[in-house]
Amino acid sequence: MITELINKITKRSSNEIVKWLPIKQSFINEEEYTNVIHDKGYVIAGKLTEDQLSQLRKLYSELHNFQQQEGGMFYSVYSRDVAYRKKVNDDIRAILKPTYDTLFHDYKTVINSYIVKVSGPESEFSLHQDSTGLDEMKYSCVSVWIPLQDTNNTNGCLSVVPHSHKMFSPYRGISFPQQFENISNTVRKYLQPIEMKAGEILLFDNRLVHTSGVNSLGEDRVVVMSGIFPSDAKIVSCFKDTTVENSPIEIIEQADDYLITFENFFHDCTCRPETGTLIGTSNWDTSQMSEKQFLVLCKEYGLKENSNCDYWKASERQSIIGEPVTKQ
Repeated sequence: MITELINKITKRSSNEIVKWLPIKQSFINEEEYTNVIHDKGYVIAGKLTEDQLSQLRKLYSELHNFQQQEGGMFYSVYSRDVAYRKKVNDDIRAILKPTYDTLFHDYKTVINSYIVKVSGPESEFSLHQDSTGLDEMKYSCVSVWIPLQDTNNTNGCLSVVPHSHKMFSPYRGISFPQQFENISNTVRKYLQPIEMKAGEILLFDNRLVHTSGVNSLGEDRVVVMSGIFPSDAKIVSCFKDTTVENSPIEIIEQADDYLITFENFFHDCTCRPETGTLIGTSNWDTSQMSEKQFLVLCKEYGLKENSNCDYWKASERQSIIGEPVTKQ
């Protein structure tokens, strides 16, 4: 069956759109949540308790101190301090386990992390899809996004293109371009901001095209993010050598602690991983989608331009903060 699907999806031409339908998430307890995510790509699934919020804020304040006048983006997974990353992962896991056990079954949490948008003009993050993390011919994962304060356009709420998890390749990696790179200004017009209250739980398909704008509120915007996999799914990463013409995508199986212990998600991140085992290759077409093709898909999924899309134009002032404690 998978072979037949791959044979149908060949190279994209100006008159043909490559279509690929993701597998439904198998581990979400609420069927309605599963169906909404499969269709639209995201759903708000309840809220944390005040005690959980308090514990997550306390843990954050104990471990982080940013002094960036121009602002920036920090991901705890980018730190090279493995002991710090393990503590963040383990402590968040303990705080959120009762909630996750209610939301999911037959699951595993492969990463728990902090994402921080330090206030300032360089706090925007680029338009992107998350990298492939498992075999998407067999499984789908979900990202959990929980803000520790209310989020809106002022402090850089998450913004997504609905249905976009069904538009692009199942093979994504930092070493090769995203398929909408040449039409990003057009794609941005279809972003929908998701304003949330502190502690609300957003489940989203990590293949969704998403971004967040500038935080101009004057205080850190802090989010807890988790990656949820089916319990039997292995972690994989994808690499493509773009210096070699027509090179295949290499599919590399990684250890279960890869997202906690690998040190180069930020540093040398486009290089072939030195960890893991090569388990296969793919010649799946990852060429650039044309604006015409993207607009056809938008029409098919009923997407319309956001009338406030001017806010989401890229400022090109993005600064990545590498470590949890910085000095001016």
